Amino acid sequence: MRAGAARALALAAVVAAVGLLPWYSGRDPALTVLRARSAEQEPTAEALAAVRADLGLDAGPAALLAGWLSRVARGDLGASWVSGADVLPTVTAGLRVSLGLMGAALTVALVLAAVLAASVPARGRGTSGAVAAMLAAVPEFLLATVALVVGAVWLGWFPAAGWQGPAHLVLPALALGVPAGGLLGRLAADALPAVLDERWAELWRAAGVSRTRIARAALRRALPPLVPQAGLVVVGLTGGAVAVETVFAVPGIGRTALGAARSQDLPLLQGSVLALLLLGLAVGGACALVRRR
Repeated sequence: MRAGAARALALAAVVAAVGLLPWYSGRDPALTVLRARSAEQEPTAEALAAVRADLGLDAGPAALLAGWLSRVARGDLGASWVSGADVLPTVTAGLRVSLGLMGAALTVALVLAAVLAASVPARGRGTSGAVAAMLAAVPEFLLATVALVVGAVWLGWFPAAGWQGPAHLVLPALALGVPAGGLLGRLAADALPAVLDERWAELWRAAGVSRTRIARAALRRALPPLVPQAGLVVVGLTGGAVAVETVFAVPGIGRTALGAARSQDLPLLQGSVLALLLLGLAVGGACALVRRR
């Protein structure tokens, strides 16, 4: 009960922080919006004041947050301060692209983690943990740059940028999935030896039970404590996706949020951060269900 209340309070605090972005950002976006709307208009004090009044920046934090929450409850994320377009379709399109990329990256990560976990011998000793740690330590942006140079420039096997078909998915998925797979493989490689050293495993080996059956049973026993950590790895894919989407010019939600932050387009930034927050909550709920199962 107390833990649920703490989670609800933390969630409310995060949502309030997102809603108050225009108020506490510390920067006046009026000039940026004025330039985007009319590059020839002089940035006079009256023009800037009119922009602030139009954007609602003169309202206090309580009114600003209440207005934003009421619009979000109606499914209205507002309009972009720069382009004037509705934010919701832009966020939805970016989230759809990022989910496709994260799904492909998660597939790569699970395959790699399974290979690393399968290389743990029956008695729990091997070098797969060191290999997994090495892969997990590679930054996504560095791996993305190397994959771009080798796979797209030198070999010419895959497109260098864009998002138009399955071929555009390969290099970003590898750059995002290999470090995640290394981390998942390291977690499995650390958990399996302790399970394989338990008394039941010794008895099964003495009874002549096959290595495959022992490995299956050990994996099933090691999975419950690994599932929440795997959920954190999946949520961490959203952070790595920002760098990967930028390198490969993928129009995902991470690149959308970064562009909105650079242009001070706070409604678009609010919508992107809110989408990432909901994605993290969905992943956490899914991991809780999987662990119970």
